[in-house]
Amino acid sequence: MYLASGIGKRFGGVRALDGARIELRPGSVHALLGENGAGKSTLVKILAGALPPDEGELLLNGAPVRFSTTRDAVRRGVAVVSQEPSLFPDLDVLANLFPACDLRRGGLLLDRKAMARKAGPVLDELELTRPPTTRVGELTLAERQLVEIARALLEDPAVLILDEPTSALQADAAARLLRILAALRSRQVAVAYVSHVLEEVVRLCDEVTVLRDGRNALSAVPMAELTLEKIVRAMVGDRPTAPAARPAPSLDAGTAGLRLRGVHVPGHLDGVDLEARQGEIVGLAGIAGAGQTAVLEVVCGLRIPSAGTLAYPGGGPRPRGLRQAIRAGVAVVPSDRKRLGLMLDKPLWENIAQVRTVALGRTGAWVRAKDLRERAAAATARLRIRASGPDQLAGRLSGGNQQKVVFAKWLEAAPGVVLLDDPTRGVDVAAKAEMHAIVRELAAEGRVVLLTSTDPAELAQVCDRVLVFRKGRVAAELAGERLTDHEILHLAHGANSE
Repeated sequence: MYLASGIGKRFGGVRALDGARIELRPGSVHALLGENGAGKSTLVKILAGALPPDEGELLLNGAPVRFSTTRDAVRRGVAVVSQEPSLFPDLDVLANLFPACDLRRGGLLLDRKAMARKAGPVLDELELTRPPTTRVGELTLAERQLVEIARALLEDPAVLILDEPTSALQADAAARLLRILAALRSRQVAVAYVSHVLEEVVRLCDEVTVLRDGRNALSAVPMAELTLEKIVRAMVGDRPTAPAARPAPSLDAGTAGLRLRGVHVPGHLDGVDLEARQGEIVGLAGIAGAGQTAVLEVVCGLRIPSAGTLAYPGGGPRPRGLRQAIRAGVAVVPSDRKRLGLMLDKPLWENIAQVRTVALGRTGAWVRAKDLRERAAAATARLRIRASGPDQLAGRLSGGNQQKVVFAKWLEAAPGVVLLDDPTRGVDVAAKAEMHAIVRELAAEGRVVLLTSTDPAELAQVCDRVLVFRKGRVAAELAGERLTDHEILHLAHGANSE
């Protein structure tokens, strides 16, 4: 048995966990659930030895334990499969399965034959058909996830933590994993299962713990006593369910805007139809990988659909790449500000001016640095970006202020279509309210706005309509009285639309 009790953890002034508890019993699959920011990832890292708790205790088979590293946890029987595979792409499957291999021949050379003999049954059980000599970089994401799972199983753990293990898997591979978990039950392995797919949890798990705001909302409740609705209510708590007052689109409802018909992207979108009018804010909801982000990527040219049509305001052609999208008046505020949004080693004004410079490049207009600096200063004041001045490096801003800079730079392009991918992630409440006001202003000026967010309450508050995605398709459309965060969350996790 593995017990975490009274676990507390702070990051600066933010309390991520406050007295959290989970008990993992041999032969039981225990779901750990909660909304984004509830504390699940922090608790998983503590259980797996990646983070020390500030408060509370860990008991493994009744004895207090503290892990110095994840490898230390593995040596004591606690293994984890992370959501993102942490493999070495230049090494083959066999080498990745034994990163700290003790199987040596003569005390010197790795005994690859012995490694293959040991790995074979597990690879067969997972139905991973690629030869173990295949370089991991040549595998699909689903195959890499299976290698990650196989590596954990080869440790013969007493406790196995699965953090979104089916997020990268196709349906048949996910079914294989469920068969493996049945075998783990029979071996009396204690399993913690973290997932956003509640249908999967209901089908798979024996008991449920739900975290909300770093605390336990449910603790080890048998699955037989729960319904999907009870789980969702435990996750969201007593937040008001009435839809927030939203201003109606300012332009005529028939104003042409953005239109997708039968859009298909293999592995991501399956015949998506979508229409967003000018002056309208349309939310795209769903669990990670459901298709909402892929829609934004198609619209801005980062993904090329294999089938279907797109029509833009003004009748322009579909962009092929981000630079064409900018010049076509399509703005993209990404969720990953460090990878796609910012030049961290450049000053604030250059970051804010980046998109405008590209947009003006199509006209051949002369761009003066002085004008760009002045516009950057105005944008900084408008969004209340806390910085010492326009020359401060973007990498030295706080996370919330970095996100504001990403938002500001895209507004400089004067776009006709605005794609917002979780744009307020990491900003404070006051800044979020300011950004919401700006989003409404953009719509009121006649722009098409598509918004994704990991916060259902944000979608319910800001959007005129919300399309809920599941498995690459639009599963439901919500508007009016039905547009609440509870309904969004309920449908995104697998409930049927009435």
